[in-house]
Amino acid sequence: MSTSGGQTHPLHRVAIVGVATTEMARRLDTTSAEISLRAALTALDDAGLTPADVDGVVARWPGPGGTVFQPGSADWAEVFGQPLRWVCDTYPQGVPGALDAAAAVAAGLCEVALVFGGQAGVMGAAGVADYTRPDNEFLACWGSLTAAQFALVAQVYRHRFGPDPEQVAAVAATIRNAGHRNPAAVMAGRGPYTAADVLASPLVTEPFRLLDLCLATEGAAAMVITSIERARDLPRPPVTILGGGAEWHRQQYVNPPRYEEVWPLGADAARRAFGLAGLTPADVDVFGLYDINTYEVIRQFEMLGLCGEGEGAAYLAEVGIGLGGGHPTNTDGGLLSYAHIGWGGPTLKVVEAVRQLRGTAGGGQVPGAEVALVTGAGSGAQYHNVMILGRG
Repeated sequence: MSTSGGQTHPLHRVAIVGVATTEMARRLDTTSAEISLRAALTALDDAGLTPADVDGVVARWPGPGGTVFQPGSADWAEVFGQPLRWVCDTYPQGVPGALDAAAAVAAGLCEVALVFGGQAGVMGAAGVADYTRPDNEFLACWGSLTAAQFALVAQVYRHRFGPDPEQVAAVAATIRNAGHRNPAAVMAGRGPYTAADVLASPLVTEPFRLLDLCLATEGAAAMVITSIERARDLPRPPVTILGGGAEWHRQQYVNPPRYEEVWPLGADAARRAFGLAGLTPADVDVFGLYDINTYEVIRQFEMLGLCGEGEGAAYLAEVGIGLGGGHPTNTDGGLLSYAHIGWGGPTLKVVEAVRQLRGTAGGGQVPGAEVALVTGAGSGAQYHNVMILGRG
């Protein structure tokens, strides 16, 4: 893959060579540090590498210059048993984490970068996770949950375009049914779901009903990134990063999102990512979209230009997002039905994309998948990121 000038882009010299997830559950009897380390070691084993090979880490970093993280008295360099050449904890998950790691490897700052994270032992008995209740002076006093921030955007969309409620609900039902069929999903065996089930579930924040909203669970995920040259000597087929990009509109969950500003959020990042890959959205075989709610999935297909504004629900009903559809989406059950694990949630999207491109996604495998799109965040959060992966 080359740029127009014939020069290979640095990202194209990097590959994902190992991925892993731990068990997923509503609550696990361990700690965030332990579950994150377990995912990291499993990903290294998947890559045919050991902790001694790691010289770069993208994770919540409790060491020098890092953030507070359990247990706070140790750091990953000590855990892995050697100093590290490069560390990043700015956004240590999902697409931004992968792109940061890839850039570091391409620049020679490290040779093997490990991206990992998750949570365990933090979900209490309350029905709402702590991290969905922003604790800043503009929101805390009103009790505005993160779901309500996304609902502000979805309400405007619904008022302007009046999408068919059953077509909207069918998006959630399809993704939840992927989780129903996935034995590793938190919601495994809990379906099958219909659009009527979604519409009959309790109202949480207009227009979202319970089955429109993602899970809040525990577990961890990890990925290993290295050069394509080194990847050729490893046991797993490499998955290459064909393109990527991000848009950071403003700090999340402070100023309320305005529809005009955030409904198209990510379009520029997607254009840049597909331009770098030399592809278009029509070339994508499997979509790993950040499905924090149903409307956000619809929004992203419109943002990608696969249909017009206001047309997403009808378009997806026609094309299909299940395994047999034209746009297979969130084939593991996504955040709606597989898991959403805090500091590892966005990485789950990358892990499933890698498994799809390897052909190891089990019952959710898309036959012949060669190009995968992964996204993170969305309109209510006021930032978005995009990454395109391909078979090595």
